[in-house]
Amino acid sequence: MALAERGAEAVVTAVEWHGQPAIEKHRNPRSYRHPDLEVRLVAERLRAEARLLERASEAGLPVPPLYVVDPAAATLVMAWLPGEPLERALRAPNGVAWLPQLGELLARIHTAGIVHGDPTTSNFVADGSPGGDVNGNLSVIDFGLGAASDDDEQRATDLRVLLESLEAHHPELKAREPLLAAYGEWDGASGALERLAALEQRGRYNLVRG
Repeated sequence: MALAERGAEAVVTAVEWHGQPAIEKHRNPRSYRHPDLEVRLVAERLRAEARLLERASEAGLPVPPLYVVDPAAATLVMAWLPGEPLERALRAPNGVAWLPQLGELLARIHTAGIVHGDPTTSNFVADGSPGGDVNGNLSVIDFGLGAASDDDEQRATDLRVLLESLEAHHPELKAREPLLAAYGEWDGASGALERLAALEQRGRYNLVRG
């Protein structure tokens, strides 16, 4: 198996599933926990991630189809999605055109009663040219830190994480306005946007206080 990515939470490898390209995600053990507790916690987290993927799929969100859930092996196997990380696609000459689709997709995730938990530009997959249909062009992956929730504070945290990712890696795009404008088209966006403003104000206040 070829190593695709090693992160703090999991190791992701490229595999085949019945002759089709797939991705295997193995959650990393935490050595500081008691082994029995670790097994239980990893299994619970794995099942939670699988449930979120299924919920997202049932809501029509562009996520990878799930093939296998193996709590004993701390492993998920899911379909490989064509395309490239959005982080890379945003660097293309027309990369800014992905931003309205990105804001709309995050709103659709929240509409489904899901908070992603880690919506950085590395956790979206861009395929084809921006500006087309969201389902065909932009997908979302890695719900390992996600949760089923309708809480506006958690939705605002998703927005803040995504904005910070964009501002850190793509400051030239001036992404805030187009992203939030697209997110704001969702009927349920107002509460999350209000909480985002409060979070950012709190952050500025803490920064001034030092």
